[in-house]
Amino acid sequence: MNPIFWLLIYAVLASLVVFLSIKLANYVDLLDKKTKVSGALLGGILLAGVTSLPELFTSLTGTLLVNDNQLVLGNIMGSDFFDIVIFGVVYFLFFKKFVQGKVGKQHYITSIFIFLMLITVTVAAFVFDKNGWLLGEWFNPMSILIIAIYVVSVILTPKTEEKEEKEETTSKLTVKQIWILLAIFSVLLIGASVSVTYVTEQIVTEFKIGNTFGGSLFLGVATSLPEVTATISLCKKKNFDAAYGDILGSCVFNVIILALADAISFNAGPLYHITSDSLMLIIGTAIALVLTVVSILFIRSKFFKDDIKSRIILYSIATLLISSYIVYLALASAGVKLI
Repeated sequence: MNPIFWLLIYAVLASLVVFLSIKLANYVDLLDKKTKVSGALLGGILLAGVTSLPELFTSLTGTLLVNDNQLVLGNIMGSDFFDIVIFGVVYFLFFKKFVQGKVGKQHYITSIFIFLMLITVTVAAFVFDKNGWLLGEWFNPMSILIIAIYVVSVILTPKTEEKEEKEETTSKLTVKQIWILLAIFSVLLIGASVSVTYVTEQIVTEFKIGNTFGGSLFLGVATSLPEVTATISLCKKKNFDAAYGDILGSCVFNVIILALADAISFNAGPLYHITSDSLMLIIGTAIALVLTVVSILFIRSKFFKDDIKSRIILYSIATLLISSYIVYLALASAGVKLI
């Protein structure tokens, strides 16, 4: 079949994933306004889980049905890398709003746990997988550590914040109706996510590109679009804490998906089999994360003002963030090998 056909199908499915994710985010927002459930619980757990459904089900499909763990690794690491790079775009778009808004220090904690997870994935690949230190010939013990790191991150994440009055909503939907619609759109999102995995496999085959690179480019970008849309929307409203929390929190949650996929990958083989593409993704994500932490430090400092100097500094960080992803795409598409 014509490769262009698969690209068109991919574009349609990616658009559907974005649409469904936005609808789900809206229903979560309505629950926040219509119930007494805390915004932290709805946004930090429910919304993060909902927007991570594409990564979750595309990864499970890649493991159970497609039997391609390199596609899964590329999907997760590519999603995290792409998500973090989005900060570079919003710095260009919303400089003045960043000057007017506030950014909390809790994002440093989340960034530390992302670093720990990246280190754990690297050790899982270069130590445990390489030496065959696996359980049942496929399960990597480091997946247990990844889950433990996630649990600790949840425990240490600040649970309280300054409360603001909830905005009124004109929606006539009842809480029960919202929950029902939330469930329906979640099922539709699962179907679209599974379909994206199959189409990506076809694109990788038709265009003869590496599975890890294909996963990071096509799956990683498509499943990151919901977070991108939400982040841009939140930045427009100067809700930067929610924007950082959405992206960084999703990055932490995504790595948990690796551990889950590893546990059920008995037919697909070891998950953390490192390749040059996946190593570049890990390095690129780490670099982008460092740049993001530096940007948060600067934005929170007394030196950050609405002047030329601050604009140059933040724009420089933004340029480096975006460039890191472009460099990865160039190196991976050129077939450059690090290992």
